[in-house]
Amino acid sequence: MNIGGKRITKIGVENFRNDKREDNFVIVSFYQRDSIWDHKKQKNVGEIWKSMQRFYFDKDGLTGINAEISDFNNDGFKDFTFQSGIAARGGNVIRTLFIYNPESKNFTLIKNSDSFPNLSYNSTLNCINSLILTGSTTTSFLKIKGDSLDEFARVDVSDKILVEEKDSSGKFRIIEEKIFTGNDEDFYRTYKNYKPLEF
Repeated sequence: MNIGGKRITKIGVENFRNDKREDNFVIVSFYQRDSIWDHKKQKNVGEIWKSMQRFYFDKDGLTGINAEISDFNNDGFKDFTFQSGIAARGGNVIRTLFIYNPESKNFTLIKNSDSFPNLSYNSTLNCINSLILTGSTTTSFLKIKGDSLDEFARVDVSDKILVEEKDSSGKFRIIEEKIFTGNDEDFYRTYKNYKPLEF
């Protein structure tokens, strides 16, 4: 499957476990297709995959890589995530996210992506959603800013629905509050919009 720049980018993911120390780590490597130039013949004589970036991460020993290639910012280029952990008895899947930059032809590690479980692209608002399962259920609406995810709104569902939006000063303000009247299935759904409220 294509990732980043089509036919010029590839990825390698390795998962290592040290049984003696009982620790795990992951190496994520990004490569770019490059030509081999023959100075004597003054022409390209082949191609190689040139290593461009390499990242090292600690990882839990419970889950697999579960890599996903998908467009998370709607720019037409495929980005990359892998599962780095799990929480809430398996309900919160923690993923590390990389966004492809077509100008630099590199991937940007989104440093706080592991703070927002169950990431998905939201085509309705052209943003990223996170579904956080605790005693309540929270849908976070996120924009990519530089190398981080910035939350601009959230919908919290418990015995009531609380909708908050970030104002110009960076503080969250309640814009809607009402009693939750849905069923169990509705309780665990991800919202695609918060004004108006839509699943």
